[in-house]
Amino acid sequence: MPDLHGVIEGLVRRPFFWRADAPLPILVITGEADHASEVAKQLAAPFEDSLPHASVRSGEHDTLGDLVSALAGEQGQLGKPVGGSFLPAPRFPLVQFVLWARRQRAERPAADASETSFNRWPPDPQSRKGQEEFKERLKVWRRGRYGGDRGRRTAVDFIGRAAYTWVPLGTLAAWWFGGPSDLVGLLPWVLGVLVATLGTGVQSLLSIRGSLFNRWFRQQPYLPRKRFERLPRYALRLANASEADIDRLLVHAMCQDLHQAYKKWPIPWPSWGRGLYGLLVLEARKPGEANERFLRILEETTEETGLLAPVLVLAAMPQALTAERPPTPPLELGRLPKAVDGWRETVRRRVPRLRLVVDAAGTPPGDDYRLRLYPSVARAIGYWSVVALLLVGPAVWLIRNQQDIDAHCGGLPWVERIGAECIGIVNATGPAPEGLFGGPVTKLVKQIDQNNTVARNSGAYVSVVLFGEFSIKNPSPEDPRFAGALSELTAMEEYQRAVTSTPRLQILIANSGEDFGQGRRDAELISGLGEQDPHVVGVVGFPRSVEGVEQGIGVLHAAKIPMVGTTATADRFGYVQDGSIHVSGGNRLPGYPSPYYFHVGPTNFREATLAARFARHDLLSGVASPSAVIIRDGSPGDEYTNNLADDFTAALSAEHIRLHDPVYYSVQGGGITKATQDACRSNADLYFYAGRAPEFLDFLRAVEGESCGPEKVKVLASDDVIKVVADHGGQIQDLKRVEVYYSALASRELWRTGPTPTGFILGLLQGRLSKASEDNLILTYDAVSVFYQAASTAYRSGALPSKGDILYELARISGSSAWNGSSGVIDFADTERHDPVDKVIAIMKVADSKSGSSVPKVRCGRLRVEERSEVNPLCKDLPDAPARTPRPNGGAPETARPTGTAPETAPETARSGERAVDSAG
Repeated sequence: MPDLHGVIEGLVRRPFFWRADAPLPILVITGEADHASEVAKQLAAPFEDSLPHASVRSGEHDTLGDLVSALAGEQGQLGKPVGGSFLPAPRFPLVQFVLWARRQRAERPAADASETSFNRWPPDPQSRKGQEEFKERLKVWRRGRYGGDRGRRTAVDFIGRAAYTWVPLGTLAAWWFGGPSDLVGLLPWVLGVLVATLGTGVQSLLSIRGSLFNRWFRQQPYLPRKRFERLPRYALRLANASEADIDRLLVHAMCQDLHQAYKKWPIPWPSWGRGLYGLLVLEARKPGEANERFLRILEETTEETGLLAPVLVLAAMPQALTAERPPTPPLELGRLPKAVDGWRETVRRRVPRLRLVVDAAGTPPGDDYRLRLYPSVARAIGYWSVVALLLVGPAVWLIRNQQDIDAHCGGLPWVERIGAECIGIVNATGPAPEGLFGGPVTKLVKQIDQNNTVARNSGAYVSVVLFGEFSIKNPSPEDPRFAGALSELTAMEEYQRAVTSTPRLQILIANSGEDFGQGRRDAELISGLGEQDPHVVGVVGFPRSVEGVEQGIGVLHAAKIPMVGTTATADRFGYVQDGSIHVSGGNRLPGYPSPYYFHVGPTNFREATLAARFARHDLLSGVASPSAVIIRDGSPGDEYTNNLADDFTAALSAEHIRLHDPVYYSVQGGGITKATQDACRSNADLYFYAGRAPEFLDFLRAVEGESCGPEKVKVLASDDVIKVVADHGGQIQDLKRVEVYYSALASRELWRTGPTPTGFILGLLQGRLSKASEDNLILTYDAVSVFYQAASTAYRSGALPSKGDILYELARISGSSAWNGSSGVIDFADTERHDPVDKVIAIMKVADSKSGSSVPKVRCGRLRVEERSEVNPLCKDLPDAPARTPRPNGGAPETARPTGTAPETAPETARSGERAVDSAG
């Protein structure tokens, strides 16, 4: 026997989600009345509990309105929950509104003498009193439409349907208004919550009231709602309409409600998850009864409107009722245009013949068939998975996005949060957010960002990255690190603002964290940005000789990015390691100079040599056998102080100054007072301070209070203390037993009796930026100047210079092409190490005045190219750097290069730059 139940299952099973819904037939089973009914019942039996289902016997309802109410009314069979479907049952708001309007015909108000009395009922649709009456009745009906738990379930269902549409849209609004990379502001979140709340509330209210669907009444042909017609007045018209018109409207409205239940909405809706169509079993035994009229009107309205109901109808009726409708009679010739238009509309709808008549003869099928529910259940689960994703997904996305924002300090793409610090390029893609750093730093960064906007808008610009430390925790105004950072930013902004030619200059701020603790990671981020942004031509900064800066230089060297250092003076700064190369005995070579690293400041070796000469031939000239003690910072990872102390030791020994055992202290461990006591026990003739600036003033006060000698104690300090001396010069002068000298890498005071200063120095001599850390300020100004001049020289006809072009131009700043800077002559004549030649270095003394200003006691190096070399014997053959170690590929070490000795290989420098261009790619 044929698999009849399999055929029915094939009809009620909905196709895959991406395929359109197919038309469903009216399957008419004819034959002996009882037998046909039994066949229809048994065909539907296996499916009754698994899909929306209704069964109506012949004569069970007197009118078609009663039949539709039994099917789709507020307690209709097609609207009852379906167990195991995991979805709400179809709802019929359109049908139920029409049924409510028709019920008002039988609910005439009680007659009295008041103004509420009506002469006729239902009232005339034009009657204002009737419209007001229906308005109040509509309000009451809406409020009490669903009673008890069912009403609450309905409300929750509609609110949920709205929520998983508007919660994602609210999240999208927050993302849109806040920008894809910055959701740290409060306003985007407020807007997102507002969109989600208002959208959910409005859609839920319209769904619960039925207003979301009522607009359909204006689009259908049977008793259409007029434009701008209020709903109570339309209900009043329905109450006055004829039974024939209402019957057609009811059947058509039921088809529309079913269509909405299975429609593929653009927003998430339970229709997405419905895997089985509805099933309606009707028995009709005589013409004109409610069931037979329903089937006939269903066919007629479907043919006239093209709206196919997603429900399979099994109709049991005798042969006499299955006859086709009579043919359409001929029309008058004058109605031909209208007839043609109607014919074309029918062709457009392409409605198939709905009736499929079969004879019920034979043995009825059994009812032991098992419907395969897995596909429909899987579809429902898939729908709820989408719903869960839309509800939970935005929350998860927001959490992950917030984590990403937190990890990237507000969503900045080239910044990472490490601990409490924002590491990386804070203004790589736009102005840096406020609140990342302290107030003064934020102000300067904002000014730089304003200049950056002008540069980017010009279309022709190059970007230089400032590698520094800007997130110092709880900095005091006297913290030399903080003062240095401010001075570096000030110098960059000063020079950037002065650039008005093409290309313009963009300054990118790269934060390496306190004490450059994240220098390596900062350099990695800079390298990544340099690979993606061709405007990035190099990096300046590296102000302190500490481990993090050294690691950063190694990363940038590997990325072949040109670098210009400022105040980092350790002798071997700019050297990179090659762990694959070893010498005899298994010891690794100490590294080789990076060809990508240049520095404008003098080295520790040059500073220590001049300091030792000045000590022996000036401060201790009358001492037959002078002695000295070095106070050095033993903090791990600080290459500057250790290297400078070693250079002091070598230089003092060369000047035949006897050295006492060095005295150690550490910044973290304190101990400067104890170190001073230990140093004073030596009764040395000179105290060399090779430590950092924060402890210098306490060191001097401790010397003042200790018994360090019968006369004034001479202290010679490193260049790191320049800011402390500038801020506390008056206090230092108040110390009666201490005479303080210090090394200066750059100072405005050197230009007062020297050659004509640069414009920048002239402004400083006139009192500008008097509180700045002068060496950081002036050397950073020179570093960015050198970089921009190289970029400007390499810039040709709108073509951005490559990093190799910049490297070539930097290497050419040598010999006859040396450059006049604000810190003196800049000459990178060394072909490999790029040490500055004959760089200005001075020994300063705090002046004998309450102002605390310092005066130079000796200055070596040229301030301008045309200036004659110093005749001071202390400057004769003053080395630029210590002897060079062998390169990994062999070669003898070189001796220290003396002052003023321009290398004979100066022309070779340019050729070396050409090779560097090739290697940089």
